[in-house]
Amino acid sequence: MPRSLLTILLAAVGLALTSCGGSGKAADGASASGARASKTTTTRPPSATGTMFADSRFGFNFRYPKEWRTGDFKYDADLTAGARPAASMAVGLDPDNSVLLTRYNLSTPVTAQDLPAQLVELNGVITQFAGRPYVGETAEIGGLPAVRYQPFALQDDAAKRSSRVVFLFDGTAEYELNCQSTPAARNRMDLGCAQMLATLRRK
Repeated sequence: MPRSLLTILLAAVGLALTSCGGSGKAADGASASGARASKTTTTRPPSATGTMFADSRFGFNFRYPKEWRTGDFKYDADLTAGARPAASMAVGLDPDNSVLLTRYNLSTPVTAQDLPAQLVELNGVITQFAGRPYVGETAEIGGLPAVRYQPFALQDDAAKRSSRVVFLFDGTAEYELNCQSTPAARNRMDLGCAQMLATLRRK
């Protein structure tokens, strides 16, 4: 890998939603509609509804629930292993229940053929944070090569957050999508994250 990947979940300790919408669109919609969806939809979240994510710093679009807000999150410099993101933001319900979106610029392009090697290194990183062996799987999401992981709990986390992490690769750009949630909001966040992945498309 062109850089250390000890950046996974670093924003979990410093996340701070700071605005109600980067373009003003994320604040529309009522939370009641999200609550209804969480009770009645279990496997197929709506794909044609919700707010469109179209930040120019990221090479993909997706839809997310209207009740979610966008904002920024802060990295702890002591935990990033020297790797600084080229772009980062959050979208979600609140600081503990959000998708942390991060872009890193790589010195060498990564293609689908490179995924097995990426998987080996990423497995080590996820295992470190999960506190037990974790093995991901390669995939294609929205037309991009990807590595994804089943949810795992953060160690020694008072909020008892769980993370579902996906890495996307687009040439020399690597994207980390970390969908984290607390037990109380897990169902709503799982539905929103499923909607995000189902509608994600490369620009």
